[in-house]
Parts: sequence; structure tokens; C-alpha cells
Amino acid sequence: MSRLAEEIASFEPYTETEAAAKAELLRQLGTYGDTLLERDCPAGHITCSGFILSPDLTQTLMAYHLIYQSVGWTGGHADGDPDLLGVAIREAREETSVTRIYPLTRRILSIDILPVPPHEKHGVPVAAHQHFNVTYGLIAPTDQAVADKPDENRSVRWLYTDEIGEYCTEPQMMPIYEKLIARMRALSMRKAALPGELIAPMLAWYPAHHRDLPWRRTREPYHVWLSEIMLQQTRVEAVKGYYARFLESLPDIAALAECPEDKLLKLWEGLGYYNRVRNLQKAAQCIMHEHGGVFPTDYAAIRALPGIGDYTAGAVCSICYDLPTPAVDGNVLRVMARLQEDFRNVLDSKIKADMTAQLAAVYPSENAGMLTQSLIEIGAVVCVPNGAPHCGECPLQTLCMAYRHGSTGMLPVREKKNDRRIEQRTVFVMMCEGKIAIRKRPSQGLLASLWELPNVEGSLSPEDMIAQCSQWQASPRELTKIVERKHIFTHITWEMQGVFIECREMPDAFLWASPEELAETYSLPTAFRCILT
Repeated sequence: MSRLAEEIASFEPYTETEAAAKAELLRQLGTYGDTLLERDCPAGHITCSGFILSPDLTQTLMAYHLIYQSVGWTGGHADGDPDLLGVAIREAREETSVTRIYPLTRRILSIDILPVPPHEKHGVPVAAHQHFNVTYGLIAPTDQAVADKPDENRSVRWLYTDEIGEYCTEPQMMPIYEKLIARMRALSMRKAALPGELIAPMLAWYPAHHRDLPWRRTREPYHVWLSEIMLQQTRVEAVKGYYARFLESLPDIAALAECPEDKLLKLWEGLGYYNRVRNLQKAAQCIMHEHGGVFPTDYAAIRALPGIGDYTAGAVCSICYDLPTPAVDGNVLRVMARLQEDFRNVLDSKIKADMTAQLAAVYPSENAGMLTQSLIEIGAVVCVPNGAPHCGECPLQTLCMAYRHGSTGMLPVREKKNDRRIEQRTVFVMMCEGKIAIRKRPSQGLLASLWELPNVEGSLSPEDMIAQCSQWQASPRELTKIVERKHIFTHITWEMQGVFIECREMPDAFLWASPEELAETYSLPTAFRCILT
């Protein structure tokens, strides 16, 4: 069966009329195949419509179509494209000029065979024919500018759903519009019920299926808090060793609060995002000074600590104190997006806040910590971020709308971030008497206050490298090696030349450290340490 036929076959008819329309379309596909997507197919051709509702499902976006002399939904000819949902979205954008638009569901909401009267298009007569029309439900925020498509429609506007009949002069279309509204609202109600329904299967699944991780063996707030900060943007396997070494060196909040900066940064070396550990210490100092050295026990006080956001506060409160405070990270967003077949952009803070609120409304007063852990865990090991989810192992399979509608591979939607800025840098490994030159970075900005290898912007020639070393009064003796490295930050990519130069002098502008001191005492970020490897 072709992709197109599979898409049509997946439609679940609501009425006998729709069942007959589906059967006829499949019959015609059996005869004409994908040529039914083309306008010159003698049996008629496939068109794709999008019925657009506002997020609260009270308004619909329609246009006055010149062919039909009536307001109606958006849509157009497939013109050879078997991605029917993609066609419906494309046509909706072209006809209304809205850009932010997404499907309520991947499933087809209606299949209708619609007669088209004879008409003219661009001055060319078009004979009467029929459309095999496939309709999808689309959602678009109402705060967007709309515009006409002059050669096809005019008066693009939002109408309240109970106003459609006042403007639609095609009475045969009203039953279709009414059923689409009813179906979209029913789907939305189903989605809204799912957060409450996931609790029991998740709590039943977690005890036998979770990974044995060191921070899950305790409910000590300091330990849980530390693990959550370390796990931000870092793999679990990488964190295990750091977690053990950190607690061995700084076993309690008081020790963290008093730790010298160089030692603290050395313990964190290699984890990156050093503001995490700086804020960790600031929060520890705040706990010592404002909370008598005792980790606070309520959400507001924990959320107010430096470096702690909604997710970390929710995790600590639920895991340590069993408070009904969800912790929504990327894993949970992915699970929720697939469970509810939610095509909104999960990188939008408003969407994250909405998903958090949905969970908060149903969080249990008992086993809140287990629920938090289970949602994070299932996103990490079953509803995975890279590759196909392991739906056969998922306790939410029977609830999951994306699984039922075949859209797991399309979710979650993550709007592409802006491209990282690329910076060329020349990094100097200046060596003298077995020691390497390092210096402190500025107290503000990227890698603030960390040690670095001396470096300059731009990609220097060998001659300019020697000249720069001379300018630093290091008396270069020999350029021994040049290596190329790349390091990716959140918003910047450094493309680096690492130049190794033997020097005769050790100017006081730098600290000269032995390889052993670099390994044990001075915290050199990965961006620079990679030059040495």
C-alpha cells in the first residue's frame, strides 16, 4: 500500500456517509494511484483543507472565496504532494498569511466528496468536477496579522464559531464545519484528561523499571539538589563520577558555602556551564546566612535561591518532601507532547508553563516524588530523545495519542534555535622550563573568572603568532606545533588554532603552571583543555 493509501486508510469514519467517501477514495486510488493527486485526473482529484480554530476553540479563521462566493475553510489542491497534512498547512498559510499554525492532531478529521461547479480561474474556464477532500484540524493564535490572497479570496477574518452560518452561503458546508468543530473540541477534551490518567500507570511502572542511580538512594535535599544542577545539560553517566567526588570533598552545605573558588571550580572542571557551580555556592551561602544552615522545605523559599528555577525547585520539593510540585524538563516535555499529541513548540516558555500547570493540577498528595522520578525516567529510557521511542515498553502506550495516530516521530516540535555565532580564535600554549602560561579570564561574560590559555581573536599566520608571543615579552624560541580544535557553547562556536611555542622568558603577566598543577590545582575549561590533548 502506498503512503497515500495508508494515510487514507488510517481515517476512522464517524458516519456512514464518511465511510462511503473513504471507500470511494480508496477505490479510486486503486484505479488511478497517486495520479489522483493531480488536477488532470479524470475521476477528480484530492484536495486538502485545514479547519482553523483559535487555541481556545471559540473562533475560526475563514476567508471569502471568490469561486464559491462564500466564506469557508482554507485548502487547496494536493498537486502531486502525498503529504496531505503538509499541503493543508501550506495552503492555510498562503490563504491567510498566518505563520504560527500547527495541527491539533495528525489524524484526518474528515473525508468528503465535494462537487465543484464550473468556474473560471485566471480567465481560463474550468469544467465541473469533484474534489476528494481530506480535512485536518489546525490551531492558530489570533494575535497574528492576516491578509487576503487577491486572486482567490478576500476578507480573511476570525469568526466566532456560532457566527459561521451568518456568513456562509453554502448550506451544504455547515454540517461539515459543525462536525469539525465538535471533533476538535472532543479531541481537546481528551487531551486535557490525559495528565490525570497517566499517574496510576507511571507509579506502577517505576519501581521495577527505574535505573539505580546514586542520587536516587537518598532524599537528602543537598544531594538531590546537587544532582539536579549537575544533570542540567550533562549526561547521566558523566555526572556519576563528579557527584561522588564533589560530595566526598564537600559533604554538606556548610562545606560548599566555605569552599575556595579555585577548589570549587576544579571540582567542577569538565562539566561546563560554570555559572551552575557558582550559583550552587551562592545558594549554599544564602542557606547558611538566611536559613540557619538548613535547606528550606517550601517551594517559594527554594525557588528564591540563586540558580534554582521552576524545574529544580519542583524536583527537590517533590523528591525530598513529597510535595505535589511537578518538575518539567526536556524529558517530561517530550513525554507530554507525545502523550497529548501536542504540536506546539516545547522550547516556548509559555508552552512549558502550560504543561507544568496541567501536571500540577493533577499531582497526587502522596508519591509525588516517585511520579516526578518516573516521568523523568520514562523520557530518558523509553520515550527517548534520539531515535524512535520504545513504545512497546511504555506503560502509557494505550493512552498515547501520538502512538495511536502515528505521529511519535514528529514530536516534540522544537523550533530551531538561531545559528550559533562562529568566532575564530588563536590559542597559545606557551611553554618555558616545563611550565605552561595561563591567565584568569575577566570576571564577567563567557567563562567568567576561569583560567585560560592566552588567546586572541582571529586566525593568525605563523609569523603573526610569533609576533604576538613577542608582544607578550615571552621571547619565543620555536613554534613546534599547530593544531585545530572546535568548541561549541550555547550561542557561540569557537574555531581554534592551538599554537605550541617554546619560550625563553616567563613574563609576570601570566601564571606559569606545570602539567601536574593544571591537572590538580587550576581549573582549565574544556574549551582550552582540548587544545592540550
